[in-house]
Amino acid sequence: MFQLVLKIYELRHQGNGYMLPEIKRFLEKKKYNECALLAGHLGLQDHFTIDEVAVPLILQNKLNLLETYLRGNSGQQMLVVQFLDRMCEKGYNINNLVSSMSVPDVKMSHLQKKSISKLATRLAKLYEIPNDLIPNIVTARGLGALRFLLYKRYIENSMAAGSWEDMVENAVGDNETLQLELVEQLQWYNDAKSAAKWANFYKIPDEKLSHPVIEERKRLAEGPTSAPAAVGGEESWEDELMSVDGMDAYYYKLNLDPSSIQLVDTKEKYHECISRLSRPGLTIGVDSEWKPSFGNTTQRIALMQFATSDQIFLLDMITLHSLLHKSDWFLLANALFCNEEMIKLGYGFDSDLKMVVKTYPFLKEPLTHLKRTVDLEKLAAKVIDKAINLMPDTVGDSDDEGLEDKDSGVNVKFQAVEQRGLSELVRQCFGKPLNKGEQMSDWERRPLRNTQIQYAALDAFVLLEVYERLKETAKREKMEIDVEPPVTVKWSKDSKLDRMKAKAKNYRPPKSTFTPKPETTAYLGSEMEPGQFRVVVDSMLQGLGRQLRNCGVDVQILNYDEDHQKAVQAAMQENRIVLSSGTPYQTICSKIGAERCYNVDNTLPAKEQIVGVLQHFKVKVKKEDILSRCQVCNSDNFLQIPSKDVLRMSEKAENMKRSHGAPPRDSWDEHMLTTYQINSRNTSFVKTGVDIRIDTIPQKIFSIVDSFYICVKCGKIFWEGPHMASACEQFAHVLNL
Repeated sequence: MFQLVLKIYELRHQGNGYMLPEIKRFLEKKKYNECALLAGHLGLQDHFTIDEVAVPLILQNKLNLLETYLRGNSGQQMLVVQFLDRMCEKGYNINNLVSSMSVPDVKMSHLQKKSISKLATRLAKLYEIPNDLIPNIVTARGLGALRFLLYKRYIENSMAAGSWEDMVENAVGDNETLQLELVEQLQWYNDAKSAAKWANFYKIPDEKLSHPVIEERKRLAEGPTSAPAAVGGEESWEDELMSVDGMDAYYYKLNLDPSSIQLVDTKEKYHECISRLSRPGLTIGVDSEWKPSFGNTTQRIALMQFATSDQIFLLDMITLHSLLHKSDWFLLANALFCNEEMIKLGYGFDSDLKMVVKTYPFLKEPLTHLKRTVDLEKLAAKVIDKAINLMPDTVGDSDDEGLEDKDSGVNVKFQAVEQRGLSELVRQCFGKPLNKGEQMSDWERRPLRNTQIQYAALDAFVLLEVYERLKETAKREKMEIDVEPPVTVKWSKDSKLDRMKAKAKNYRPPKSTFTPKPETTAYLGSEMEPGQFRVVVDSMLQGLGRQLRNCGVDVQILNYDEDHQKAVQAAMQENRIVLSSGTPYQTICSKIGAERCYNVDNTLPAKEQIVGVLQHFKVKVKKEDILSRCQVCNSDNFLQIPSKDVLRMSEKAENMKRSHGAPPRDSWDEHMLTTYQINSRNTSFVKTGVDIRIDTIPQKIFSIVDSFYICVKCGKIFWEGPHMASACEQFAHVLNL
């Protein structure tokens, strides 16, 4: 009601100070509720000190009212958080504050150090206060993080030593208070040896240490110095390695040779990775990692993993961040996540996508057009709900079996940590859980440890194995389940914290307005083949563009960073039809005429959009049109070469790379030059100089196919395989419309 009155009488405006006497009368009567509501909604907070309104609200534990009062006033927000920071200082006397304020109905039970610290931390995050202005809150955050890490290591035993040391070092940093707290806490956990090691690491003087730690420090100094033990863990590295060998009997392992794992940390490797992953028919496991923040740093994605059946790519997002441009990142969204030609698997995909968009906000719009992206968490819930056993070959396994390695000769027992999430799903599928000891790691530190690399690779690769097991189970149990459930865009919605931050800044998002969809002008032309149909597709319809190209249509697809004016130019200069939607359609239509445009219904999936376009323009697609164009560059000019010649070209390129030189030209080189206009000595076309992407062919393919098709324009290589039948099946709905 109060908000309605403010709006009707337009009370929130410049010069509304005439309301101040009324607010101050409430203040004199210690009616802090009324005072806070009026001053906050009228934007008059700067006329009051924090001691007059904000501090009494804190003492009375009226925190919702406090946030209402502070809304939209960054200056008051800063002052209040800094006041809370002082309250977090060691030795601060809350009783002195209460007795000096004369505030009625003080809630002493909510003014304990822990409660104030939690409030201070939350408001500092909400109001985005810089760390250097709130040193006590930063220390409180670090103390909470440190205690959490000690619990994970010593009570849960769920963190690997290397990960734990990295995270402790991050949490403690240069803060001397936290350094001393770490040493004291380690002694409390009865680990004086580790306490002494960390004391040495931080060069803490003896006078600040307890007697047991000083004695342990002396023993360390007297010991051998040639091979010091690792800081932060009681076991030596050798002991830890022995434990890792023993753990193989309990935890699920990567079923792929480590040589198949490739770290992608250059622009060239990135584009090669995208090229390999964008082959039609692939199923790809996707995962990502980021460093836990404990509230003191902004999180960003640090590593992305993409796994196929024979290779795993680890994208070093920290290194690539400074090497790639927006157009390169758009390629990741368009060629992989929004590509209907391959399946992408994830587990808890929402959190991965949220972190991608948090790091690269400009990818939010293109990623809302996800295609064939399967969240195994949701699929597994459906399958497990109906299946009795995901492992049909196992009966009556004991829950405790495998906790002891009986075959390796290493006498090691492991604490049975409760499995959750993907680890538990893997256990249900294959009998062993994942080792999540590296999950909470400093994923931004370079170089990555080998254990981190193995962990990250397995997390992506195991998704492929789990997906196959779920499909097998669904088929065996004759379940009527969609194994490619439709994706949602819940991840794209603002988080609760984002909404609260917007509210704190008094931001109101504009209300959407409904615009009636304009009708597309009827097409009066005759029937045509796909190759005769030339279109330019707006950036918001890239999925439709790729579908049309796969059906043989001549398609130019705009990138997300290209202006709609480019579509207008292509329509006028190259005689193309523009496919667009919404406001951009109206703008383009006004420039080139309705007969040169088509208004696509962007609420439909691309599979249905393509039917509407082909029917409207009377395009007749035949089986031979499917995949008749290069999916990369749109060319329909291919060179068909026998498999034996392509194999020899591949072997020659590999030999030249190893020998760092070119052997003398032979008769086969002349054959390739005269027959195909290919320079086999540098695997490129003679006329254009375009490199032939010979290294993208898996070795096993040479023995399966008879010939290859090389795109003359961009050098990409294609071949007929099972994906061809799959593509024809995928586009059966548009054949002979």
